[in-house]
Amino acid sequence: MPDTHPEDLIRQLRALAEDFADVHHLTLCTGLLDDDAILMPLIARIRTTQTLTNKAITLTLATGDSPVGPTAAGRRAIEHLTGAARHGNNAGGHLLKGIPAATALHRAPRPARAPRTSANHLALRRHFHAATGLLRDAPVMCLDAAALITAATTGTVPAPGSVLPRLTDPQLAAFRLISQGAVRIRQREGRPPFLDTSVPAPTVTATVVALERKGLVTRDTRTSTDDGQELVLTPAGQRALPALVLPATAPSRAAPAPAPPRRRTR
Repeated sequence: MPDTHPEDLIRQLRALAEDFADVHHLTLCTGLLDDDAILMPLIARIRTTQTLTNKAITLTLATGDSPVGPTAAGRRAIEHLTGAARHGNNAGGHLLKGIPAATALHRAPRPARAPRTSANHLALRRHFHAATGLLRDAPVMCLDAAALITAATTGTVPAPGSVLPRLTDPQLAAFRLISQGAVRIRQREGRPPFLDTSVPAPTVTATVVALERKGLVTRDTRTSTDDGQELVLTPAGQRALPALVLPATAPSRAAPAPAPPRRRTR
């Protein structure tokens, strides 16, 4: 069981997100292998995915035992980590189902190897596609959990009555990634700036620029734009993090009393 200290959990969740992203990238780039490089990489990927799934389960239990476990942020972090573990487990299941097709292709004689439209190729492509989709979401779930734990431990909540900036869903997603140091901005040879993310998240430069205009994020200028400047939260962004990451709960309304039955008159 890992250390239940929030900072240690956040560090391990960031590392887990990057590991999930690496497996996703590998699965995406080599979704259908040829020749004799089919079976062993597939088996290795299954083992790696299962290892990451076990880490997600371990961190879920550790989050429950941590000081933030009983909080609203901790409970939501546990939900995200449970989802990441489920996605990893389902991705491993799809990779496992691809072994029969991979074995058939691996054992086929090279001159008579089946074409890429064969049943084995189609089955392998189908299972890899499903696993890739699941592994795309797992790292974002891990970073969401880290953002929730970060929000629970900052201790800097907006003052009552303070107005929080309104963020679109893409801006909120980018804000969570930036809060975990997962986004860098690069610009080379006078070209337009572009983002470099450590997770496969659909974050665009315009979204980050909007967050900069709202005063929530800024660039770490200690490195050059060629090497990439990490995007970090400003003091205003750190104060707003708990309220922006945790959804506001709408006040419960009393259920209306049932209408009295209508009386029939003759």
